[in-house]
Amino acid sequence: MSSMLKSVRFLHSGWCSQFARLAGAPSWKWVRFYAVFVYFEHPVHGGCLIDTGYSDQFFHATRWLPQRFYRWVTPVVLDESRDAANRLRQAGIDPTNVKRIFVSHFHADHVAGLKCFPAAEFIYRQAPFDRLQAQAVHSQVRHGYLSDLIPSDFAARSRPISEAQFVPGVGDWEGFQVCDYWNDGSVLLVDLPGHADGHFGFVLQSAEKRVFYIVDACWYVDVMLNQLPLPWISRRFQHDGTAYFDTQQKLRRLVEQTGIQLLACHCPRTLVYDSSSPH
Repeated sequence: MSSMLKSVRFLHSGWCSQFARLAGAPSWKWVRFYAVFVYFEHPVHGGCLIDTGYSDQFFHATRWLPQRFYRWVTPVVLDESRDAANRLRQAGIDPTNVKRIFVSHFHADHVAGLKCFPAAEFIYRQAPFDRLQAQAVHSQVRHGYLSDLIPSDFAARSRPISEAQFVPGVGDWEGFQVCDYWNDGSVLLVDLPGHADGHFGFVLQSAEKRVFYIVDACWYVDVMLNQLPLPWISRRFQHDGTAYFDTQQKLRRLVEQTGIQLLACHCPRTLVYDSSSPH
């Protein structure tokens, strides 16, 4: 059985500023890395988000050391919307329509708005989250995790994914571990290891097109497709450098074989998609 998403919207909530060269681009220009999140509507299961971007909660969570280091390394700016809930309102979407939030990984630029959705369920990989929770605070910060961003009732609203739900892909997805979340082909969760513990992407199928949102499997899609190297310091920020390289190799092969459109969270390509009408 297959189903189609009724709407897929790429939006953003804030940004951090850094040198483009750190994303592998051949420039030392100071650029914005937007914190993209995705809204989509499933015909049966309703409105959902992929991640949430930044919010004022980021500044609250980084008031003191060692969490303050996170703010220094990634200088964050919020515009007038302040968070994903307000951004949705600006786009004509009622944030109370959000029934579920898929968490691709627990870096702060992807989860700093979780508290803006007090009734949503959380879908994430259980084992990587448990490993983060068990770490000392300084280690959590080194891995991009700020525990203060997690709602107090997170466990009660959680619908975690087990590793057994990811199975070897077939056809286009051979070589990837894939979870067909609703068993209808509308949302495939695809294991994309390397950037963060448990990091995964999303194949989103609407009536108009299929898009593969690879989240942070790369920062700039063109840089990855052209095999431009990341600087040493950027490679050090990856959870597993070898797995990160292998994931990008598989993504390049996928594009060569299928021509599927890749979108990444911080890539300028995604901002063009962000400003388009619903897909």
